[in-house]
Amino acid sequence: MALIDIVQNAASRLGLKQPVAVVGSTDLTAQILLSLANQEGDELARYHDWQDMIVQREFFSLNQVEQTGALPDDYDHLAYNVEIWDRTNNLRFTGPTPQRVWQQLQTGVTGGVAGWWRLIGGELNIYPAQAENNTIAFEYISKNWCKSASGTPQAAFEDDTDVAIIPERLITLGVVWRFQQSRGFAQYAESMATYEREKEKAAARDRGTGRITPDETGRHGMPPQPIWNGTVGS
Repeated sequence: MALIDIVQNAASRLGLKQPVAVVGSTDLTAQILLSLANQEGDELARYHDWQDMIVQREFFSLNQVEQTGALPDDYDHLAYNVEIWDRTNNLRFTGPTPQRVWQQLQTGVTGGVAGWWRLIGGELNIYPAQAENNTIAFEYISKNWCKSASGTPQAAFEDDTDVAIIPERLITLGVVWRFQQSRGFAQYAESMATYEREKEKAAARDRGTGRITPDETGRHGMPPQPIWNGTVGS
C-alpha cells in the first residue's frame, strides 16, 4: 500500500476530504497527515524487530581488531540474540563481550580460539585481529521501514508512491488516533486502544509460532542431529 493510499484511508476514517497528493502539498491537513505517517512509521520500526526489516550482512574481515565499515549505513541495531560467524572457517565468535572481559582480553590471547566481538564507538570489534578477507556474517535490523516504488530502501516517506514494509494498516490506525489526539477529540482514546491491540497482534504474528529448543546434544543452539534406530541393509 502506497503512502497516498494510507493517508487517504486515514482521511476517510477521520471524516476528512481525501487529499489528491501528500508530499509537496500546500494543504495543511495533508502536511499534518504526512508528518503523522512518518512519525508512526518511526514508532512502529522501534516497537518490534519486523521480519522484513531484518538484513543478512556479510563482509570481508580486515586484519585488525576494529572491523571498520562492518556496520552499514542503514544499520539501526543488531538482531535479538545475534550470533556473528566466520563463514570461511565455520566458527562462531563469542559476544557481546562485557567491558571487563574485553579489557582482560587485551592482555594477550594465544591461538586456538575463534575470537570475541563487541561494539565500540559505532564499529564492530573482533579480538584477536582476524586474518584478512574471511567472510563474516550476522543479522541486523535496518532503519529503513519503507521503500520507493522502484524498491530503494528509505527511513521515511518521500513520495506519494512510496511503500511501507511494515504493516500499512497499523500506520493508518496510528495516523487516525494521533490526529484525533492532536485535535483534542475524545474518541482518540478508543482509537488508540484499537491500535494498540492490533499492533500487538501483528507483532505476535510476525514473531512466528515458536522456536527450536535443542537438547543437550545440540551444538551452539543448533537442533540435534537425527537418530536412526532401525537397521541399515538390503
